[in-house]
Amino acid sequence: MGRMSIIAVMTLVFSLSIIGYNLNRRATDAVKNYVGDYDQTSAEDVASSAAEIYIYKLKENPDLTGSFTIDPILGGSATVNIVQVAEDTLRMKSIGTYNTFSDTITNKLYAVPINIPPILGGVSMSASKSASLTVSGTATISGVDKNADGTPVLPPDSVAGIALNSTATSGIISLNDNINGKGSVTPDTEVVTNLPDYTSFADEMIRLATVYSGQTFSSGTLGTDANPQITYFTGTTRITGPVTGSGILIVNGNLDMSGQFTFHGLVIVYGSGNITVTQTGTSSIYGGVVLAGSNTSYVQKGTSLVQYSSTSLKNVREKTVGKFLIADWWE
Repeated sequence: MGRMSIIAVMTLVFSLSIIGYNLNRRATDAVKNYVGDYDQTSAEDVASSAAEIYIYKLKENPDLTGSFTIDPILGGSATVNIVQVAEDTLRMKSIGTYNTFSDTITNKLYAVPINIPPILGGVSMSASKSASLTVSGTATISGVDKNADGTPVLPPDSVAGIALNSTATSGIISLNDNINGKGSVTPDTEVVTNLPDYTSFADEMIRLATVYSGQTFSSGTLGTDANPQITYFTGTTRITGPVTGSGILIVNGNLDMSGQFTFHGLVIVYGSGNITVTQTGTSSIYGGVVLAGSNTSYVQKGTSLVQYSSTSLKNVREKTVGKFLIADWWE
């Protein structure tokens, strides 16, 4: 009887040990599976985040190619390789690593260019209620097509000196004789039945822009001819000198340009209410200036210049990539 009891107890202990071992092994396997799934998911997140970072970097520099490393990122590391496979097509491979796990994302990107609306005047004023304009001193507004260095464009693509939409009540105060364009009359102004929708274009460009709050911008560069930039200022903005820039300058509010400010490209100043642009000193715009709002007012003094330049606008159009369209994404 005693022997049988001992055997029974030993059998029970052995059985419980086996059960405990199996439960512990299953728990260990479950932990390993959980950790493995977590690490694998983390590696996927690292690869995806690195790809998104370099898609954004491509917006800033469309010519960006090569191999790049991000370490750390989300607790792991990543390598990104960008190769140009066609004139407007890139292939990007992003490899994310987290602990001992890795994940690879490959995508193909197509460059989508900026489509600048037609510019119909050296200065174009789109107002739902009224438009007023004062040009004094030796300030110049020219719609006669010129290059950024002042040489004539051949054949020229001249526009009006000033283009006004026909729905606005003209409140022009005074103009000097330095406003010329494709028309034979000086000062050259033209009423346009339907100006393009510059406001919608500006809204579309904002999400691609380098953003500043309303302020005085007194030095620096807002893009170059080799790498034009989309720049967005919110609120009342003053740009003085020395400042140079190239690309698309957007201001949601009022703009005061003065001093040694030179810009190649398109300046858009817009808003839902009263919009005022003041240009003084030796500031120069080569491309075009657009105002859009309920009531628009443009004041130009000193020796400042607005010169329509189809070549400056073409340079911006060709060298500024609006976005990269993700055509394919493999994980």
